[in-house]
Amino acid sequence: MPESNAGNDVYGYILEKIDTVPHLEAVILLWNSRPVGWAPEELASRLYLPADQVIEILNDLLRQQLVQQIPAATPKYSYLPRNEAQDEWMYKVDNTYRRELVRISTMLHSKASPSVREFARAFRFKKDRE
Repeated sequence: MPESNAGNDVYGYILEKIDTVPHLEAVILLWNSRPVGWAPEELASRLYLPADQVIEILNDLLRQQLVQQIPAATPKYSYLPRNEAQDEWMYKVDNTYRRELVRISTMLHSKASPSVREFARAFRFKKDRE
């Protein structure tokens, strides 16, 4: 696949799977530290966000099946290696974000609000089940 097409596919993947820049940075942090699990408070300190916001982000990433919760006294979260294709996407996403941080950040900031996307997802899930 030519490099120019690969880049466009990565942008589409990010737009489809990732809601915000903090979502992207959380999943990339978990991807780069795999298989290590992180407590929400640990991620909050690395992402410079309140722990309650990080928990919401982690719940969104759980629904997207990009991360998994590791059962423990204090739950931890890690990247979910579902299949080789997802790992390849994450490799591309990580590399593209390193090269084009401003472009991808701007792209994510221009998306519809999370509540509008959640409303749209409800209809997509219903359609998928039928």
